[in-house]
Amino acid sequence: MDATDSNQQLQQQETRRTSKGRQKIEIKKVEKESNRYVTFSKRKNGLFKKATELSTLCGAETAVIVFSEHRKLFSCGQPDVDKVLDRYLAETEKVPSNFPPVTNNNTESQLANKQEYARSLKRLEEEQTVAKMIGNMNDMNEGGFWWDLPIDNMKQDELEAYKESMEQLKKNVITRLGLIEANNAPTTVICERKI
Repeated sequence: MDATDSNQQLQQQETRRTSKGRQKIEIKKVEKESNRYVTFSKRKNGLFKKATELSTLCGAETAVIVFSEHRKLFSCGQPDVDKVLDRYLAETEKVPSNFPPVTNNNTESQLANKQEYARSLKRLEEEQTVAKMIGNMNDMNEGGFWWDLPIDNMKQDELEAYKESMEQLKKNVITRLGLIEANNAPTTVICERKI
């Protein structure tokens, strides 16, 4: 009986298919789109599973953020992605211990910061003035375009802002036309014909 059993086991082993097992794959972009979607989904789930396991086993706070090639967001975090990101941002915003303290010796840097602040504040005020002026012009023009307004009664600063706005509009129009022309450009296909 032992000989019969061993013969049957040998026959079963011979008839069994032998698989290749887990194979190492070359890491490169998957060319076929449907295969790429499947690969992305499986690997994303595997990544999320590993992050969750790390959190469970070690008590670590984890966050994984993934954007697909179509810019769709996927995230996973323990205890929560937002909490982990908030903690990360709080930690990175702290002043490092080796950072020089602000003392009276740093008056030059303080002065430079104050000057930069004053310049930024002035730019903000100028932009607010221009925005207000454009808003007023739109009201005067009764919903028409701002470039159709009469310029006879404008002051010098208003004319300068008007000129800058017109130059920016011209740049935007040229850029937009270039994009439209590039998208509508006919493609030429050259075919050789054998006779």
